[in-house]
Amino acid sequence: MRLKIRTLVFAAIASLGTTATVAGDEPYHENYPQAHIDPARGVNGDIGFSDTLPFWRTEAELERNAKWVGDPNEQWKLNWKFMDLDRVDLHPGHLAVDEGEAMAAKLAKRNPAFLACLADGGKKLDGLAAGYPKYDKALDRIVTVESRIEQCAKTVLNEEIRQGTPPNNKISVYFKSLSAGTPIKVDIGDGKVMESYRRGEQLFYKKTGQLNFACASCHVPGSIMGHKLRGETPTTPFADAAHYPTYRTPIGALESLQERFARCLGQMRTAQIKPGDPAFTDLEVFMTVLSNDYPVSVPSAR
Repeated sequence: MRLKIRTLVFAAIASLGTTATVAGDEPYHENYPQAHIDPARGVNGDIGFSDTLPFWRTEAELERNAKWVGDPNEQWKLNWKFMDLDRVDLHPGHLAVDEGEAMAAKLAKRNPAFLACLADGGKKLDGLAAGYPKYDKALDRIVTVESRIEQCAKTVLNEEIRQGTPPNNKISVYFKSLSAGTPIKVDIGDGKVMESYRRGEQLFYKKTGQLNFACASCHVPGSIMGHKLRGETPTTPFADAAHYPTYRTPIGALESLQERFARCLGQMRTAQIKPGDPAFTDLEVFMTVLSNDYPVSVPSAR
């Protein structure tokens, strides 16, 4: 009986993507009440959700509501998008784009097939990042920009450029910068993409860790969203994927979306999984679909 209890406790706090069952026992998880989100609406699904979209959808709206910046009770309604208007002042995100471009060029010089691989058989990267994540038939899996970089480096150059590492992030932010301003268009008409979306949706509402938190505990109406949590005020999840990889001022480094997921898991005091884990890929699909029709916004800083 004592062994049985230990097994159940361990399973309850195990990681989202790699939780194992022991002796047929299913791990126990609670779920945060699910909000209705229509993936077909993309970023417009925020209407009727947090209803903050009209405040940050366009630069004109952001400028109109700039008076809220610095006001903790109102600033969250801008979804931090006012920071993306910084296209003139240099920040480390811009430097990372230059470094990523130089790295990609160096790798392509070793073997031009590397760039062709990144371009999914094409010749240019311009605009391509707006279509990720997507299902790759040849690989029979969902790929993100970061996993594409890792796969191309391995298959073409036999080099490890793993997801969640600085080199991968730099090439990724360069790749995505070539789609800056292009509306995100994750193909929800692809059945494999929608299967991934639904799995990510389940993870978004699944409570985990010692604090028994879910992503939704901070990012849906009726949760902590819009309220102070330590030094932060959580916002809507809509369009959040558009600015990753982003330069994170609290940590002084470029951070991918899946690294941000891992950081959240740490704050929730749950077992860690690494960027590239299938669970994180599903969650990235879910989050990016909520950014559909919002423009890619990199380089950015948060």
